[in-house]
Amino acid sequence: MTKIIPLAAAVTAASALLAGCSAFNSDNENHSHITDIARIQPAGAIPQRVGLDQGWNDETRWNFWFTSQGARIIPYNWFTWLEQADSTELFRSTDHMESLRYLPVASAASNPAGLPIGFALDEDDKTGEAWVGLTCAACHTNQIDYNGTKMLIEGAPTLGNFVLFFSQLVDALNATNMDDAKFERFARNVLGNEYDPERASDLRQNLGEIALASAERRMVNDLPAGYDSDFTSYARLDAFGNIQNAGSAFALHDLNNRNTPNAPVSYPFLWGTHQSDVVQWNASAPNTPVVGPLVRNIGEVVGVFGGLSIEEAPFWQRLWGKQTRYSSSVDMIGLGHLESWVKTLRSPAWPQQYLPVVDAVKAAEGAALYQQQCASCHQVIPRAKEGEKYIAVKTPVAEVGTDPATAWNAVYHQAKSLVLEGEKSKIIAGSKFESTTDAISIPVNGVIGMVLKEPGKALKAGLMPMRAGEKGNKTLKNPAEDKSLEQHLKDHIEARQQLIAGEVASSGAAGNKINGLDLTGLVYKARPLNGIWATAPFLHNGSVPSLWQLLQKPEQRVTEFWVGSRELDPVNVGFVTAEGLSEFRVTDDTGRIQPGNSNRGHRYGTDLSDAQKWALVEYMKTL
Repeated sequence: MTKIIPLAAAVTAASALLAGCSAFNSDNENHSHITDIARIQPAGAIPQRVGLDQGWNDETRWNFWFTSQGARIIPYNWFTWLEQADSTELFRSTDHMESLRYLPVASAASNPAGLPIGFALDEDDKTGEAWVGLTCAACHTNQIDYNGTKMLIEGAPTLGNFVLFFSQLVDALNATNMDDAKFERFARNVLGNEYDPERASDLRQNLGEIALASAERRMVNDLPAGYDSDFTSYARLDAFGNIQNAGSAFALHDLNNRNTPNAPVSYPFLWGTHQSDVVQWNASAPNTPVVGPLVRNIGEVVGVFGGLSIEEAPFWQRLWGKQTRYSSSVDMIGLGHLESWVKTLRSPAWPQQYLPVVDAVKAAEGAALYQQQCASCHQVIPRAKEGEKYIAVKTPVAEVGTDPATAWNAVYHQAKSLVLEGEKSKIIAGSKFESTTDAISIPVNGVIGMVLKEPGKALKAGLMPMRAGEKGNKTLKNPAEDKSLEQHLKDHIEARQQLIAGEVASSGAAGNKINGLDLTGLVYKARPLNGIWATAPFLHNGSVPSLWQLLQKPEQRVTEFWVGSRELDPVNVGFVTAEGLSEFRVTDDTGRIQPGNSNRGHRYGTDLSDAQKWALVEYMKTL
């Protein structure tokens, strides 16, 4: 039977465990050492949730929620006391954060302001200032409701609306800076006993600077006129687009050196991520030992306020060949811990204590159909073997027929190289940057630069997951430790180049096109479907609301449905779509499919009879 962990008990246990911040820090050197932030109760009620057995204990769960990866949005104390733009209600209020579909939890030593899961405290080593930033759990934890029971699913794709969250945050910062009364309340709370007119004036100056920088970030990632106002919306984000712009526009300090992030995708589920040979929806990054997960995770932080900056090196460094210098707030040791925990995460089994019991007869019929229709791409991995490595199937985009925007943008978006022109694209490998380049190469260069800047820390962080979950003698040396960081990095770069070359070779003749886009060499990743019941909506871009709809012929799938509801539909296996917080639309007002929102393609299993489709859905509940 699935072990059910009451979240109230988890919070109590974790709070007791973390009550002494120094004890927590002794086990996790990446965690902030700030101990003087007063514990504040959450601004509102915390829902009672239950947790499923996914291989984590309470300590691991809480650590994953609040260990920083080095992202910094605004100072922590500011976020604690910031009001919403159009009211005196705190921005962090549980009702407001829940409306954005983030998950409020109780305050603790590692979460002193009672912020939602994944809103982590990060310390600036130079200034000692505390910042709030997103960590993995903000985007990869979800709550699923059914008949009054709220189930917390670790590693599941969030329903959160990041674009709306950040837009409202920008408005709140600007309103606080512009409104004297609002600023006065903010300043007195932030400064506390240290409040005086001079400090308040300095605070307002700093607030104005961060409000401007935040508004610039929103502007760079804005969609142009013609897109639905909630095109990105709940449960999806153009992560690649944000990472590209973090490199080309922000790291290179040119706000015009941007691309439109118009290919939002569902947040992927995390279980099985460490075990796959490749990661990303377009299978663009190899999971090579040591540096593969580290490079992948640093890239993710760059996209969520990692503060990457690439600048011309000082004159004295250029004399001996160093042309550029790299800086960021990325916490590599924190990422080592986070990846170690992800390695031990397991998929959630369908909880029959809370959901309707699976029909065994239908599921048995569905198992045979799955082998015929699905298993060649989505292999079946028994739960006992979820910790083992697997090779993901990489299907040409032209063959699978799903929306191509994500894969195409990742390869064909261009940007100016600026200060990087003439430098090796991979620093220790690759051709030199010309005046323009594929946009994704800029943050990739920045990530490699950060790894090479702190090789000892990078190697330590990269090796940490190698032993996560191992039993027995931990003093045995891992063969990976015999290689230098630079050699690991060269192996990773070579694996990435081989991956790209292999995709081009296997993708068929040039000229594969959808909507005029040349898809030669572009693929999407297919992975095992363990825990798929907890990951709606489906397809990489979240354009199909349920497993039942996915089995309909593409031209017969629904083209409009509501997103944002947490209530599970256990029959169709997806969230309830008759109500929600925004409406997903495949087509625009003229009936034309909106690029990025297509629900076509993936015809596998769609020729089955309705009875066979229902059997297949029933079986997929058991995965």
